[in-house]
Amino acid sequence: MAMSDLDPSLSLKSSSSKTPMIVVGLLVAGAIGYFAYSSMKEQSNRKIHAQVMESFQQIEHNEVGPFWECVLGPNVDPASFPSNLEFAARLESAFAMDTKTYPQKVSQECAPKALEAKHRVGTINAPPEYSEAIKKYEESLSALATELEAWSKIAPAHVAEREVGKKMDQDADAYHAWDGSKPSPEVMAYDAFLHCAAPALDRMKDGQALVEYLFEQCKSGAFTTRLENECGKNLTTPPIVPSPGLKAGFKNADGREKDALGDCLRKNRKGKRQDDSAGLQRAWKDYLDAGAGVKKIGKDALKSS
Repeated sequence: MAMSDLDPSLSLKSSSSKTPMIVVGLLVAGAIGYFAYSSMKEQSNRKIHAQVMESFQQIEHNEVGPFWECVLGPNVDPASFPSNLEFAARLESAFAMDTKTYPQKVSQECAPKALEAKHRVGTINAPPEYSEAIKKYEESLSALATELEAWSKIAPAHVAEREVGKKMDQDADAYHAWDGSKPSPEVMAYDAFLHCAAPALDRMKDGQALVEYLFEQCKSGAFTTRLENECGKNLTTPPIVPSPGLKAGFKNADGREKDALGDCLRKNRKGKRQDDSAGLQRAWKDYLDAGAGVKKIGKDALKSS
């Protein structure tokens, strides 16, 4: 067929190019691939953070939990105390239940558990963003062990202080039951203790004056310390002869001073206990903060992924 025979309505131009459709197809495929990759990456990151949280939770339950149970007793959550003062009171309560062996127990059994937990925490395979928080948590466990060791060396002195208070109660009862005959060692011991606490006892008007004097003096830390350390020696090592002012002092002591003196001794012991456990109280607070820091990183990561 000759060119002149072609239908003039037919176009000799080539059909439209397929390139734009190919480009669009590639872009769609790329977008799908990108979102698929991003989704897989997010799932992978989420899995990593979930594994970190699971490992941390297991260590808190299996390693740190037995440590706190050793220190505070069973079923006591260390985070349940509103403040360091309540924590210190619980520690003192645990000590009071077993004054003879508790200090040795926390030193030889409990403190090593904290260090074991610290080593386990160090084995957690966590992303870099956890490094500082986990380090603080490890340091808090070390501090708990160290402060427990220090406290265990001081605590036995509390037993001796309690004995002073107990002896005072017993001797005071004997003193106020005295019939004026030959005084017993208990009567002489309390008399010496009382004269040490109130040197002007013989010249006081009556029992009310003595109680008022003791009330004012007990506001002073120096007085309560002297009452415990210096005057208390008269209870544990009573004099062998009665004091010249025994009968005069006896007239001015009507029994109310026993409660006042007991309050003084308890105030002194409480102040000492707070000071003695101050380092342990700080370590407890640092432990709680450090644990919360680790958990916050995991919680935020899981929330955003």
